Amino acid sequence: MDTSFRKKNLINFYIGLLLIAVVLFYLFIPDLGDVQSEGLILIAVALFVSLFTGLRAGLFTALIILFLFGSLYFWNVVFRPADQTFLFSEATLFYYGLWLLGLVVLSGNVYEQINQLLQLNLALKEKVKRLVAIDDETGLDNESRFELELQLEIDRTNRHGESFTILLYQIDHFSEFKKLYGPDESVRFLEFFSERLHQSTRTTDKKFRLSTEEFALILPYASEENMQIILNRFKHMIGDYDISNGKTVSFTNHIAHYTVTKEAGIESPDEVLGLMRNELKSYAL
Repeated sequence: MDTSFRKKNLINFYIGLLLIAVVLFYLFIPDLGDVQSEGLILIAVALFVSLFTGLRAGLFTALIILFLFGSLYFWNVVFRPADQTFLFSEATLFYYGLWLLGLVVLSGNVYEQINQLLQLNLALKEKVKRLVAIDDETGLDNESRFELELQLEIDRTNRHGESFTILLYQIDHFSEFKKLYGPDESVRFLEFFSERLHQSTRTTDKKFRLSTEEFALILPYASEENMQIILNRFKHMIGDYDISNGKTVSFTNHIAHYTVTKEAGIESPDEVLGLMRNELKSYAL
């Protein structure tokens, strides 16, 4: 918040400086003779470009303007000395160029500061989004928190060599169930599922909801040798579900797991999730 406040003050400072410079330029504008209006229009164009596209584009535009003015001036002096159109002094051309470059630099700085403030606000919004890490339907942590926790576990494993297991759990056709029986019944089922999930896992296991149908668990200190016991536990976790109208619905599930070890050389969540979804064993339960 303090950084954003300083950025806003800096933007206001540059805008004030730019306005003062424009007023001074208007009061002490160099005399370009018959091309005075054209000179003002070209400066306005350069300011517009710099203010809305950035300093680099503004400087490029300013250099083109100076090149054109300089070329026409010297061409007129050498080949058409009787034509008064461009017969202002070299000092006036230099003075005009300094004003042009100065105004472009100031307007370009305004653009850069505003752009930095926008990027800062986007970063803050993303940070807030990550902090709001609870799925409101299940009370489980959400996908953003999962990626953060998974990265921390990967880093810990690579530092200390302690393995952990990731488990992906998909409830087949849950989206269709929600459409068929409505949001109230789907919320009721998710409460039921969340309770069963907590009953089937340890308190140290971290539980997440990644999407409508997909859930994930991070199981610390769970070795590959113990996974069959865990998988058997999950096999009957839901079973038949009695909906509120008295009917019974049977859900099928798919599960995949991967044990992360230091030797595996995993560095990022995307890497391990890609392995799980594309290359590892998938269990149809």
